[in-house]
Amino acid sequence: MANRQMTPFWHKESFKRFMQEHLPQLLAARLPLAGYQYEPTGDYTCRVAITLATRPGEQELEVEYTELPQPDDEGVFLINGRRRVVVPTAAHSELDVAQINCVGEMLYDLVIERLGQAPPDLPWDAALVRAWLPLDRWIGEFMHTSRYAQELDETNQLSYHTHLRRLIVLNQTALTTPSQFGRVCPLEMPEGPNLGHIFTIALGAAIRDGRLVIDDERPEAGLGLSASLIPCLEHDDPNRLLMGANMQRQWLPYAEPEPALVQSGNEPAAPHFWCGRNLLTAFVPWGGDTFEDGIILSESAARRLSNVDHQVEPGDKLSNRHGSKGVVSRILPDAQMPRLPDGAPVELIFSGILLPGRLNIGQLWEAVLGRLARTEGNPIIAPPFHGPSEQEIRQRLAAAGLPEDGMETLVRGDTGESLAGASTVGWVYWGRTAHLARDKMRAAVDEAAPVQRQGEMEAQVLRQIGAFETIREHFNTRAAGRSKVGAETRSLAERVAAGTPVSTWSWKAGGSTFAWRNLGTTP
Repeated sequence: MANRQMTPFWHKESFKRFMQEHLPQLLAARLPLAGYQYEPTGDYTCRVAITLATRPGEQELEVEYTELPQPDDEGVFLINGRRRVVVPTAAHSELDVAQINCVGEMLYDLVIERLGQAPPDLPWDAALVRAWLPLDRWIGEFMHTSRYAQELDETNQLSYHTHLRRLIVLNQTALTTPSQFGRVCPLEMPEGPNLGHIFTIALGAAIRDGRLVIDDERPEAGLGLSASLIPCLEHDDPNRLLMGANMQRQWLPYAEPEPALVQSGNEPAAPHFWCGRNLLTAFVPWGGDTFEDGIILSESAARRLSNVDHQVEPGDKLSNRHGSKGVVSRILPDAQMPRLPDGAPVELIFSGILLPGRLNIGQLWEAVLGRLARTEGNPIIAPPFHGPSEQEIRQRLAAAGLPEDGMETLVRGDTGESLAGASTVGWVYWGRTAHLARDKMRAAVDEAAPVQRQGEMEAQVLRQIGAFETIREHFNTRAAGRSKVGAETRSLAERVAAGTPVSTWSWKAGGSTFAWRNLGTTP
């Protein structure tokens, strides 16, 4: 992939156009501008100096604004040590004619709204200029308060680059329009209320002169960066492709990246872009541990998927590029995993029962191609819409000494018995998502999420079955606020006994607290 194609150059160009053209023109119309200078002073900073004409006979006044933020070549700002990006906006859903505003246009609208017309007889000095034109403060406020100036998503390299190619539609006139094709990705978009509002600019499109134009009309160029990385994409249902494209941005990176055996050919050249592991995957049911989306891992695969800061454990989530996501249900020793006829143990077991309903068959193609790539010793490129045909794959499998259908009869690792039928087995690229079980576990009650709650429905069920002691124990013996009951009771009783006025609210609050714990109060 060409760097120019992936790099969102419009951020930097828009900012430079604002600083070099639009801002000096605006200042000349509102102020007695006699000189203007803009120059970068670093990767993320720049300097602006303006010269104002003063009264006749007085020397011209020069004021500098130093350390103004500016984006790097990718459009990233560094504000107080944090990376931010200003997401472009489209005026409406008809993207072929909609006005596209990038960071430069947004800053211009901000300054033109706040900068007043200066009277001709003002006695200019440095303090007055900075009060009339606090350029540094205005830009700083915009970077911190605008909903379009967002903190950059740096979960991994893919989420980083995808965030830089995002587009927000302000006035949604339609969910889909013909003008979207070729300009924004039809697969990579939100699944919630932002559907139709937030898009990813296609690889074959770019923002130029306030318009979103198509540079490459090939069908594969109409995909976004995440969707273009899915091999055998044409064999997957679009709903699953949407999930696969979005879940790739949730993968946790590794210190030692591992490229996929099956690639699309659109991968960036950045070495730390790869965030997954090639795992020998068997698509076969394996008892209750693979029910629904349960995943069984071998101990060696769990070690490869682990980072220094976190070891993979049951409850963690894995996903692949085709929209399949599952929860690690069990980690087995390698000796207990099913084996290929040559003795190689399977590293991941994922049930294939749900594949016909979900129609993401592309992972089966990837598994077969992955095994072929492993045998041949070179990655296989399967571009979107132009992957190898079934006949070509069968010929290459036969030439490599592998079964033509890509299926093998596995042998149980615990008993040594062969399974009743053949299964699809091959190398699939899996990533570990940021949804870690350890981060969601709570060992004590806190304000984030109580350990155990008993709602109205649960309490009614317990009452119907006569489990009154369980209810009493839940709200008394095991209640997190049990230690507060005695103090609240003594405090309220002491105030009443001393004749201290007690508000009705105190009685109601105390009564509610005590009644919740089966204690009675009489105001």
